[in-house]
Amino acid sequence: MQKPIEKIICELIQKSLNLPDNYGKDPDGNTIPCVTIRAQNIKLFNTPNLQITVQTVSNQIYANRKEYFEKNITGEDGEPVTTYNERLMLNEQRLMQIDAYSRNNSARDRAWEIQAALTSTIAEQLQDKYQFRIAKISNGTNTSGLEGGSDINRFSIRFNCLTWQEKVNRIDYYTTFRTQASTERGMFADFTIENNSITDNTITNN
Repeated sequence: MQKPIEKIICELIQKSLNLPDNYGKDPDGNTIPCVTIRAQNIKLFNTPNLQITVQTVSNQIYANRKEYFEKNITGEDGEPVTTYNERLMLNEQRLMQIDAYSRNNSARDRAWEIQAALTSTIAEQLQDKYQFRIAKISNGTNTSGLEGGSDINRFSIRFNCLTWQEKVNRIDYYTTFRTQASTERGMFADFTIENNSITDNTITNN
């Protein structure tokens, strides 16, 4: 994909719920996030307003392929050069989780908007743009108790996405290589293969 799935979901939620990029900075100078990818170094609960995090919980691979192809490029000397490449392709189903937090009632009141956003026109446009798919059915859970004795409202939403990944690597390709033929009694031939011809390198004793 051209963009990490977590960033796409963040973009979707921010646009659908009409949320700001952030809530400014706290007294320590830290940015107060609004919609962000969940990470250990992200400080949350530093505002009474709605905060939302996105993360991948797990993935399941259903296709893992590779293919080889040639590509013509211009070398350093200006002459055309043929390179040999492999394309790695991965198709997967990801279990995504969106958590909505707030010290006020925003998380509770707007959790349904997050679920509705997954089937919105904006969601369809992003899916077409980045070529992935969001499941139409999601599951929501009130996980406020996970924050212990704090007064944080938390609602967790899980859903599946079908995504793909692609990576191209340049590989070495040899038109000439040397090899040997042998039996249990030892080597009986030493030869070089170049293009479609074979040169015998075996030294025989007269």
